[in-house]
This record gives sequence, structure tokens and C-alpha cells, in this order.
Amino acid sequence: MNIEGLSPPARIAIVGAAVVIVLAGARIATPFLGPFLVAVFFAMITAPVMAWLTRRGVPRIIAAGTVVVGLIAIFAGTIAFLGAAFTEFIRSLPQYRENFEAQASILADYGIDPTSITIWDYIDQGALIQQMAELARQVGSITIDIFIAFIAIGFLLLEAPRFKAALAQRLGSESQPYRHLTQSGRILIDYVVVRTKVNLITGTGTGLFLALLGIDFAILWGFIAFVLSYVPYIGLVVAAIPPTLLAFIEFGPAGAVAVIVAISLVDAAAENLFLPRMAGRDLNLSPFVVLFSVIFWGFILGAVGIFLAIPLTIAVKLFLESWEETRWMGEMLGNRSREK
Repeated sequence: MNIEGLSPPARIAIVGAAVVIVLAGARIATPFLGPFLVAVFFAMITAPVMAWLTRRGVPRIIAAGTVVVGLIAIFAGTIAFLGAAFTEFIRSLPQYRENFEAQASILADYGIDPTSITIWDYIDQGALIQQMAELARQVGSITIDIFIAFIAIGFLLLEAPRFKAALAQRLGSESQPYRHLTQSGRILIDYVVVRTKVNLITGTGTGLFLALLGIDFAILWGFIAFVLSYVPYIGLVVAAIPPTLLAFIEFGPAGAVAVIVAISLVDAAAENLFLPRMAGRDLNLSPFVVLFSVIFWGFILGAVGIFLAIPLTIAVKLFLESWEETRWMGEMLGNRSREK
């Protein structure tokens, strides 16, 4: 069947149906696709480390093994830290609840009925312990996914040059598609690496500010801010809720306002002062596309899609811009209003 001979509406319908089928398949395959996408993400982050090691004469297999072992050590340390921090936090909940009830009377001066606040129904100590028990029951499945992801990271780091050589042989090293694909891949890797650095600044700054303000578990909230900052607009807001509540419990409304201001200043500094322009205006996504991508990829891929929404959308944008027929779609995803 020659699709070129069809009318434009028929072609659009066929392409749209194909996209729907692919997305439906991706959603069904999320249990298998999720670990692979996580592996690609971490392979992008660690690609500069891999390149640094190989430039210094370290054999590729040893360099890849070193990177993977380093990631495993970081992951194990993170799990140990989170386990200890959350255990201590759960133990402190009864005391926080008493302090909260004492501070809640202040809200009546602002016309807020303290009895209408039901947040403790959601963070009750028993409920949290129940959730952690449920998570513990799923440890087997999670462990398998993590093992697959680490193995995939090692293979991706090892196979990257072979993939590049195969593309060059298939498309031609001087062809426009090959140059565009390699440039797009470089842009995407640079974005992921820089986004991680900016999140690190956000998380570190948040933790330091909270520590200076005297908020309990400042390092924990800083780490959560680092992780959730991968989710644009929504992530940092969610990360700010626990320390804001703790500040209110410990220091009253003034403490809560101080935390909100501090986190906002850290985020503004990280986003506007430390985040360089990655590829000029073409890499910028419109605010609506950013918000929609979080919802869309979250619906398709679950939690993995939420955290990787922006890299996935940038990949789709760069893919669409690879062909003249679809370039307008990629341009539609960009923030054209920034152009002079």
C-alpha cells in the first residue's frame, strides 16, 4: 500500500492510528520498558564519567564496570540513608502531632478552623508503617527491576560506540540524518547532565537553608527536593510541603513562610543563574507542553514517565525535527515566543 497516494486526511488518520497503537503498547509494556528507560537516563548522566575514564587509558569494560559499581554504591548508600531518616521521622510523628495541635490554635486568628485540617489522617504513624510494609512486600519485584537497570547501564555504556558506528555505516557518516541524530543525541545528553547539576544545586541549597533555619531532617528534604525537581512545576512544590509543615509546627506561621521563601529563592537562583542555555532557543519547550508532557508520560509510563517527561519530550521534539515533513510538529512544541 502506497501511503503517498492517499489524501492528506487519510494519511493523518493512518499515522495517528499507528501512534496510538505504539503508545498503547508502551503503556502495556511499562513493567519492562520502565527499567530500560531508567537505564538510558543513568547512562546519559554517567556518559561523561565513562568518557573521562577511557580518555585516561582505562579499558572500556573496566570503565563501564567502575561506573556501574559506583552507581550501585551510591544507590545502596541512598537507600540506607532514606531508611534511617524515615524511621527516625516516623518515630517523631507523635511529638510533631502534639506540637501541631498546639500551633493550630494560631490559625483561628486568621479565620481558619483547626478542626477542619485532616492532614494527620494522611500521615498517621500507623498508616505510614502500613505503607512501608507494603513496599517491603514489593521488594522482590523492585530488586529485579533495579538489577536489570544496572546491567542495562553497563551494556549501554559499552555498546554506545558500536551503535554510533552502525548508524554511521547505515546512514552514511556525512549524511544529514546521521549528523542530525548525533547532534540530537549530544543535545539530549547535555540537557540530562545539566538538569542533574541544577537539581543538585537546588537540593543542596534547600538542605543548607533548612539546616540554617533549624528545620529537622534538612538533609532528607534537600534530597527529596533534588529528586522531585526532575518533575517541572509540580515536583518542588510537593517537596516543599513536609519542611513547610515542620517549620509551622516548630516555629509557627513565620517559620513556614521563611521555608517557602527560602526554597523559592534557591529554585529561582538555580533555574535562572545556573541553568545554561542548552541549544539556543530550539531546545526550549513551551510551558503548556512541559505541563502536558508530565501528565501525558505519567499516564503512559507511570512514575518513570513523570520523572523522565522532559527528556522524553525533548527526544520526541528532536526526532520530529529530523524530517522536513514533521519539522513543523517539533517547532510547535518549542517556545517560539522567546525568539526575537
